[in-house]
Amino acid sequence: MRERTKNERLKNGTDVKSCLSDVYKSGTRARRRQVDAALCGRSMVEMLGVLAIIGVLSVGAIAGYSKAMFKYKLNKHAEQLNQVVNSVIKYVRVMDSYKSAQNLTPLFVKLGEIPQEMIKPNIQNYFYDIFNNQMYIYNEVGSSNNKNWHALVMYVNLPLLSNSNNSLEICRNVLTVAKENSANINSVYTVSGYGTDDTRKFYFEGDKRCTDTSVCLRNMTLDSIYEACTKHLGNRDATLKFEFK
Repeated sequence: MRERTKNERLKNGTDVKSCLSDVYKSGTRARRRQVDAALCGRSMVEMLGVLAIIGVLSVGAIAGYSKAMFKYKLNKHAEQLNQVVNSVIKYVRVMDSYKSAQNLTPLFVKLGEIPQEMIKPNIQNYFYDIFNNQMYIYNEVGSSNNKNWHALVMYVNLPLLSNSNNSLEICRNVLTVAKENSANINSVYTVSGYGTDDTRKFYFEGDKRCTDTSVCLRNMTLDSIYEACTKHLGNRDATLKFEFK
């Protein structure tokens, strides 16, 4: 019987070592590696190492992407809030004719003052920011010292259901926008049902009402904003009220 050649034995999966030894004798180191990979494949350890590296890179990429997306949402969130606040400021005087308590959100939607992406189908009395936090504009009325008054206000329900960094950053975003518009905002305070002491800790006056004894929006620092938000994280009823008049 004819003895099989080395190539024939190699195709049948036999005599690989002898084949490799011939190649190694005449080939360079790089060529030997290529032959090793072609004839013998990769070891399990090498494959696991490659998979581990891919896994680490994937986790890092996902984390970086998530952080970038959240940063984008924060910027968009501030843009949306500023647009709504400026719209309310623009109509403060016009709304003097509204003497009854009513939700003015449908009116502002009809006027085109609420960004389209903040409006949900079949919901008339509320609109929502990019983080899906509920908001609405209301005309409040009352009387004091035998005088009737009304105020145009905006409510922002905050995601203060946990101590996550996301919730803290969103709260910080809202108060930063309030500070930037302090010249046209009377006050910003929580309406989450806290006692008198806690309410005072979360009550900020705009420029028109700012005094030496009050906590003024224009004087808020990054530390005071974080402190204010941190004290109220965890309350499911947490809502900020912007009063414009």
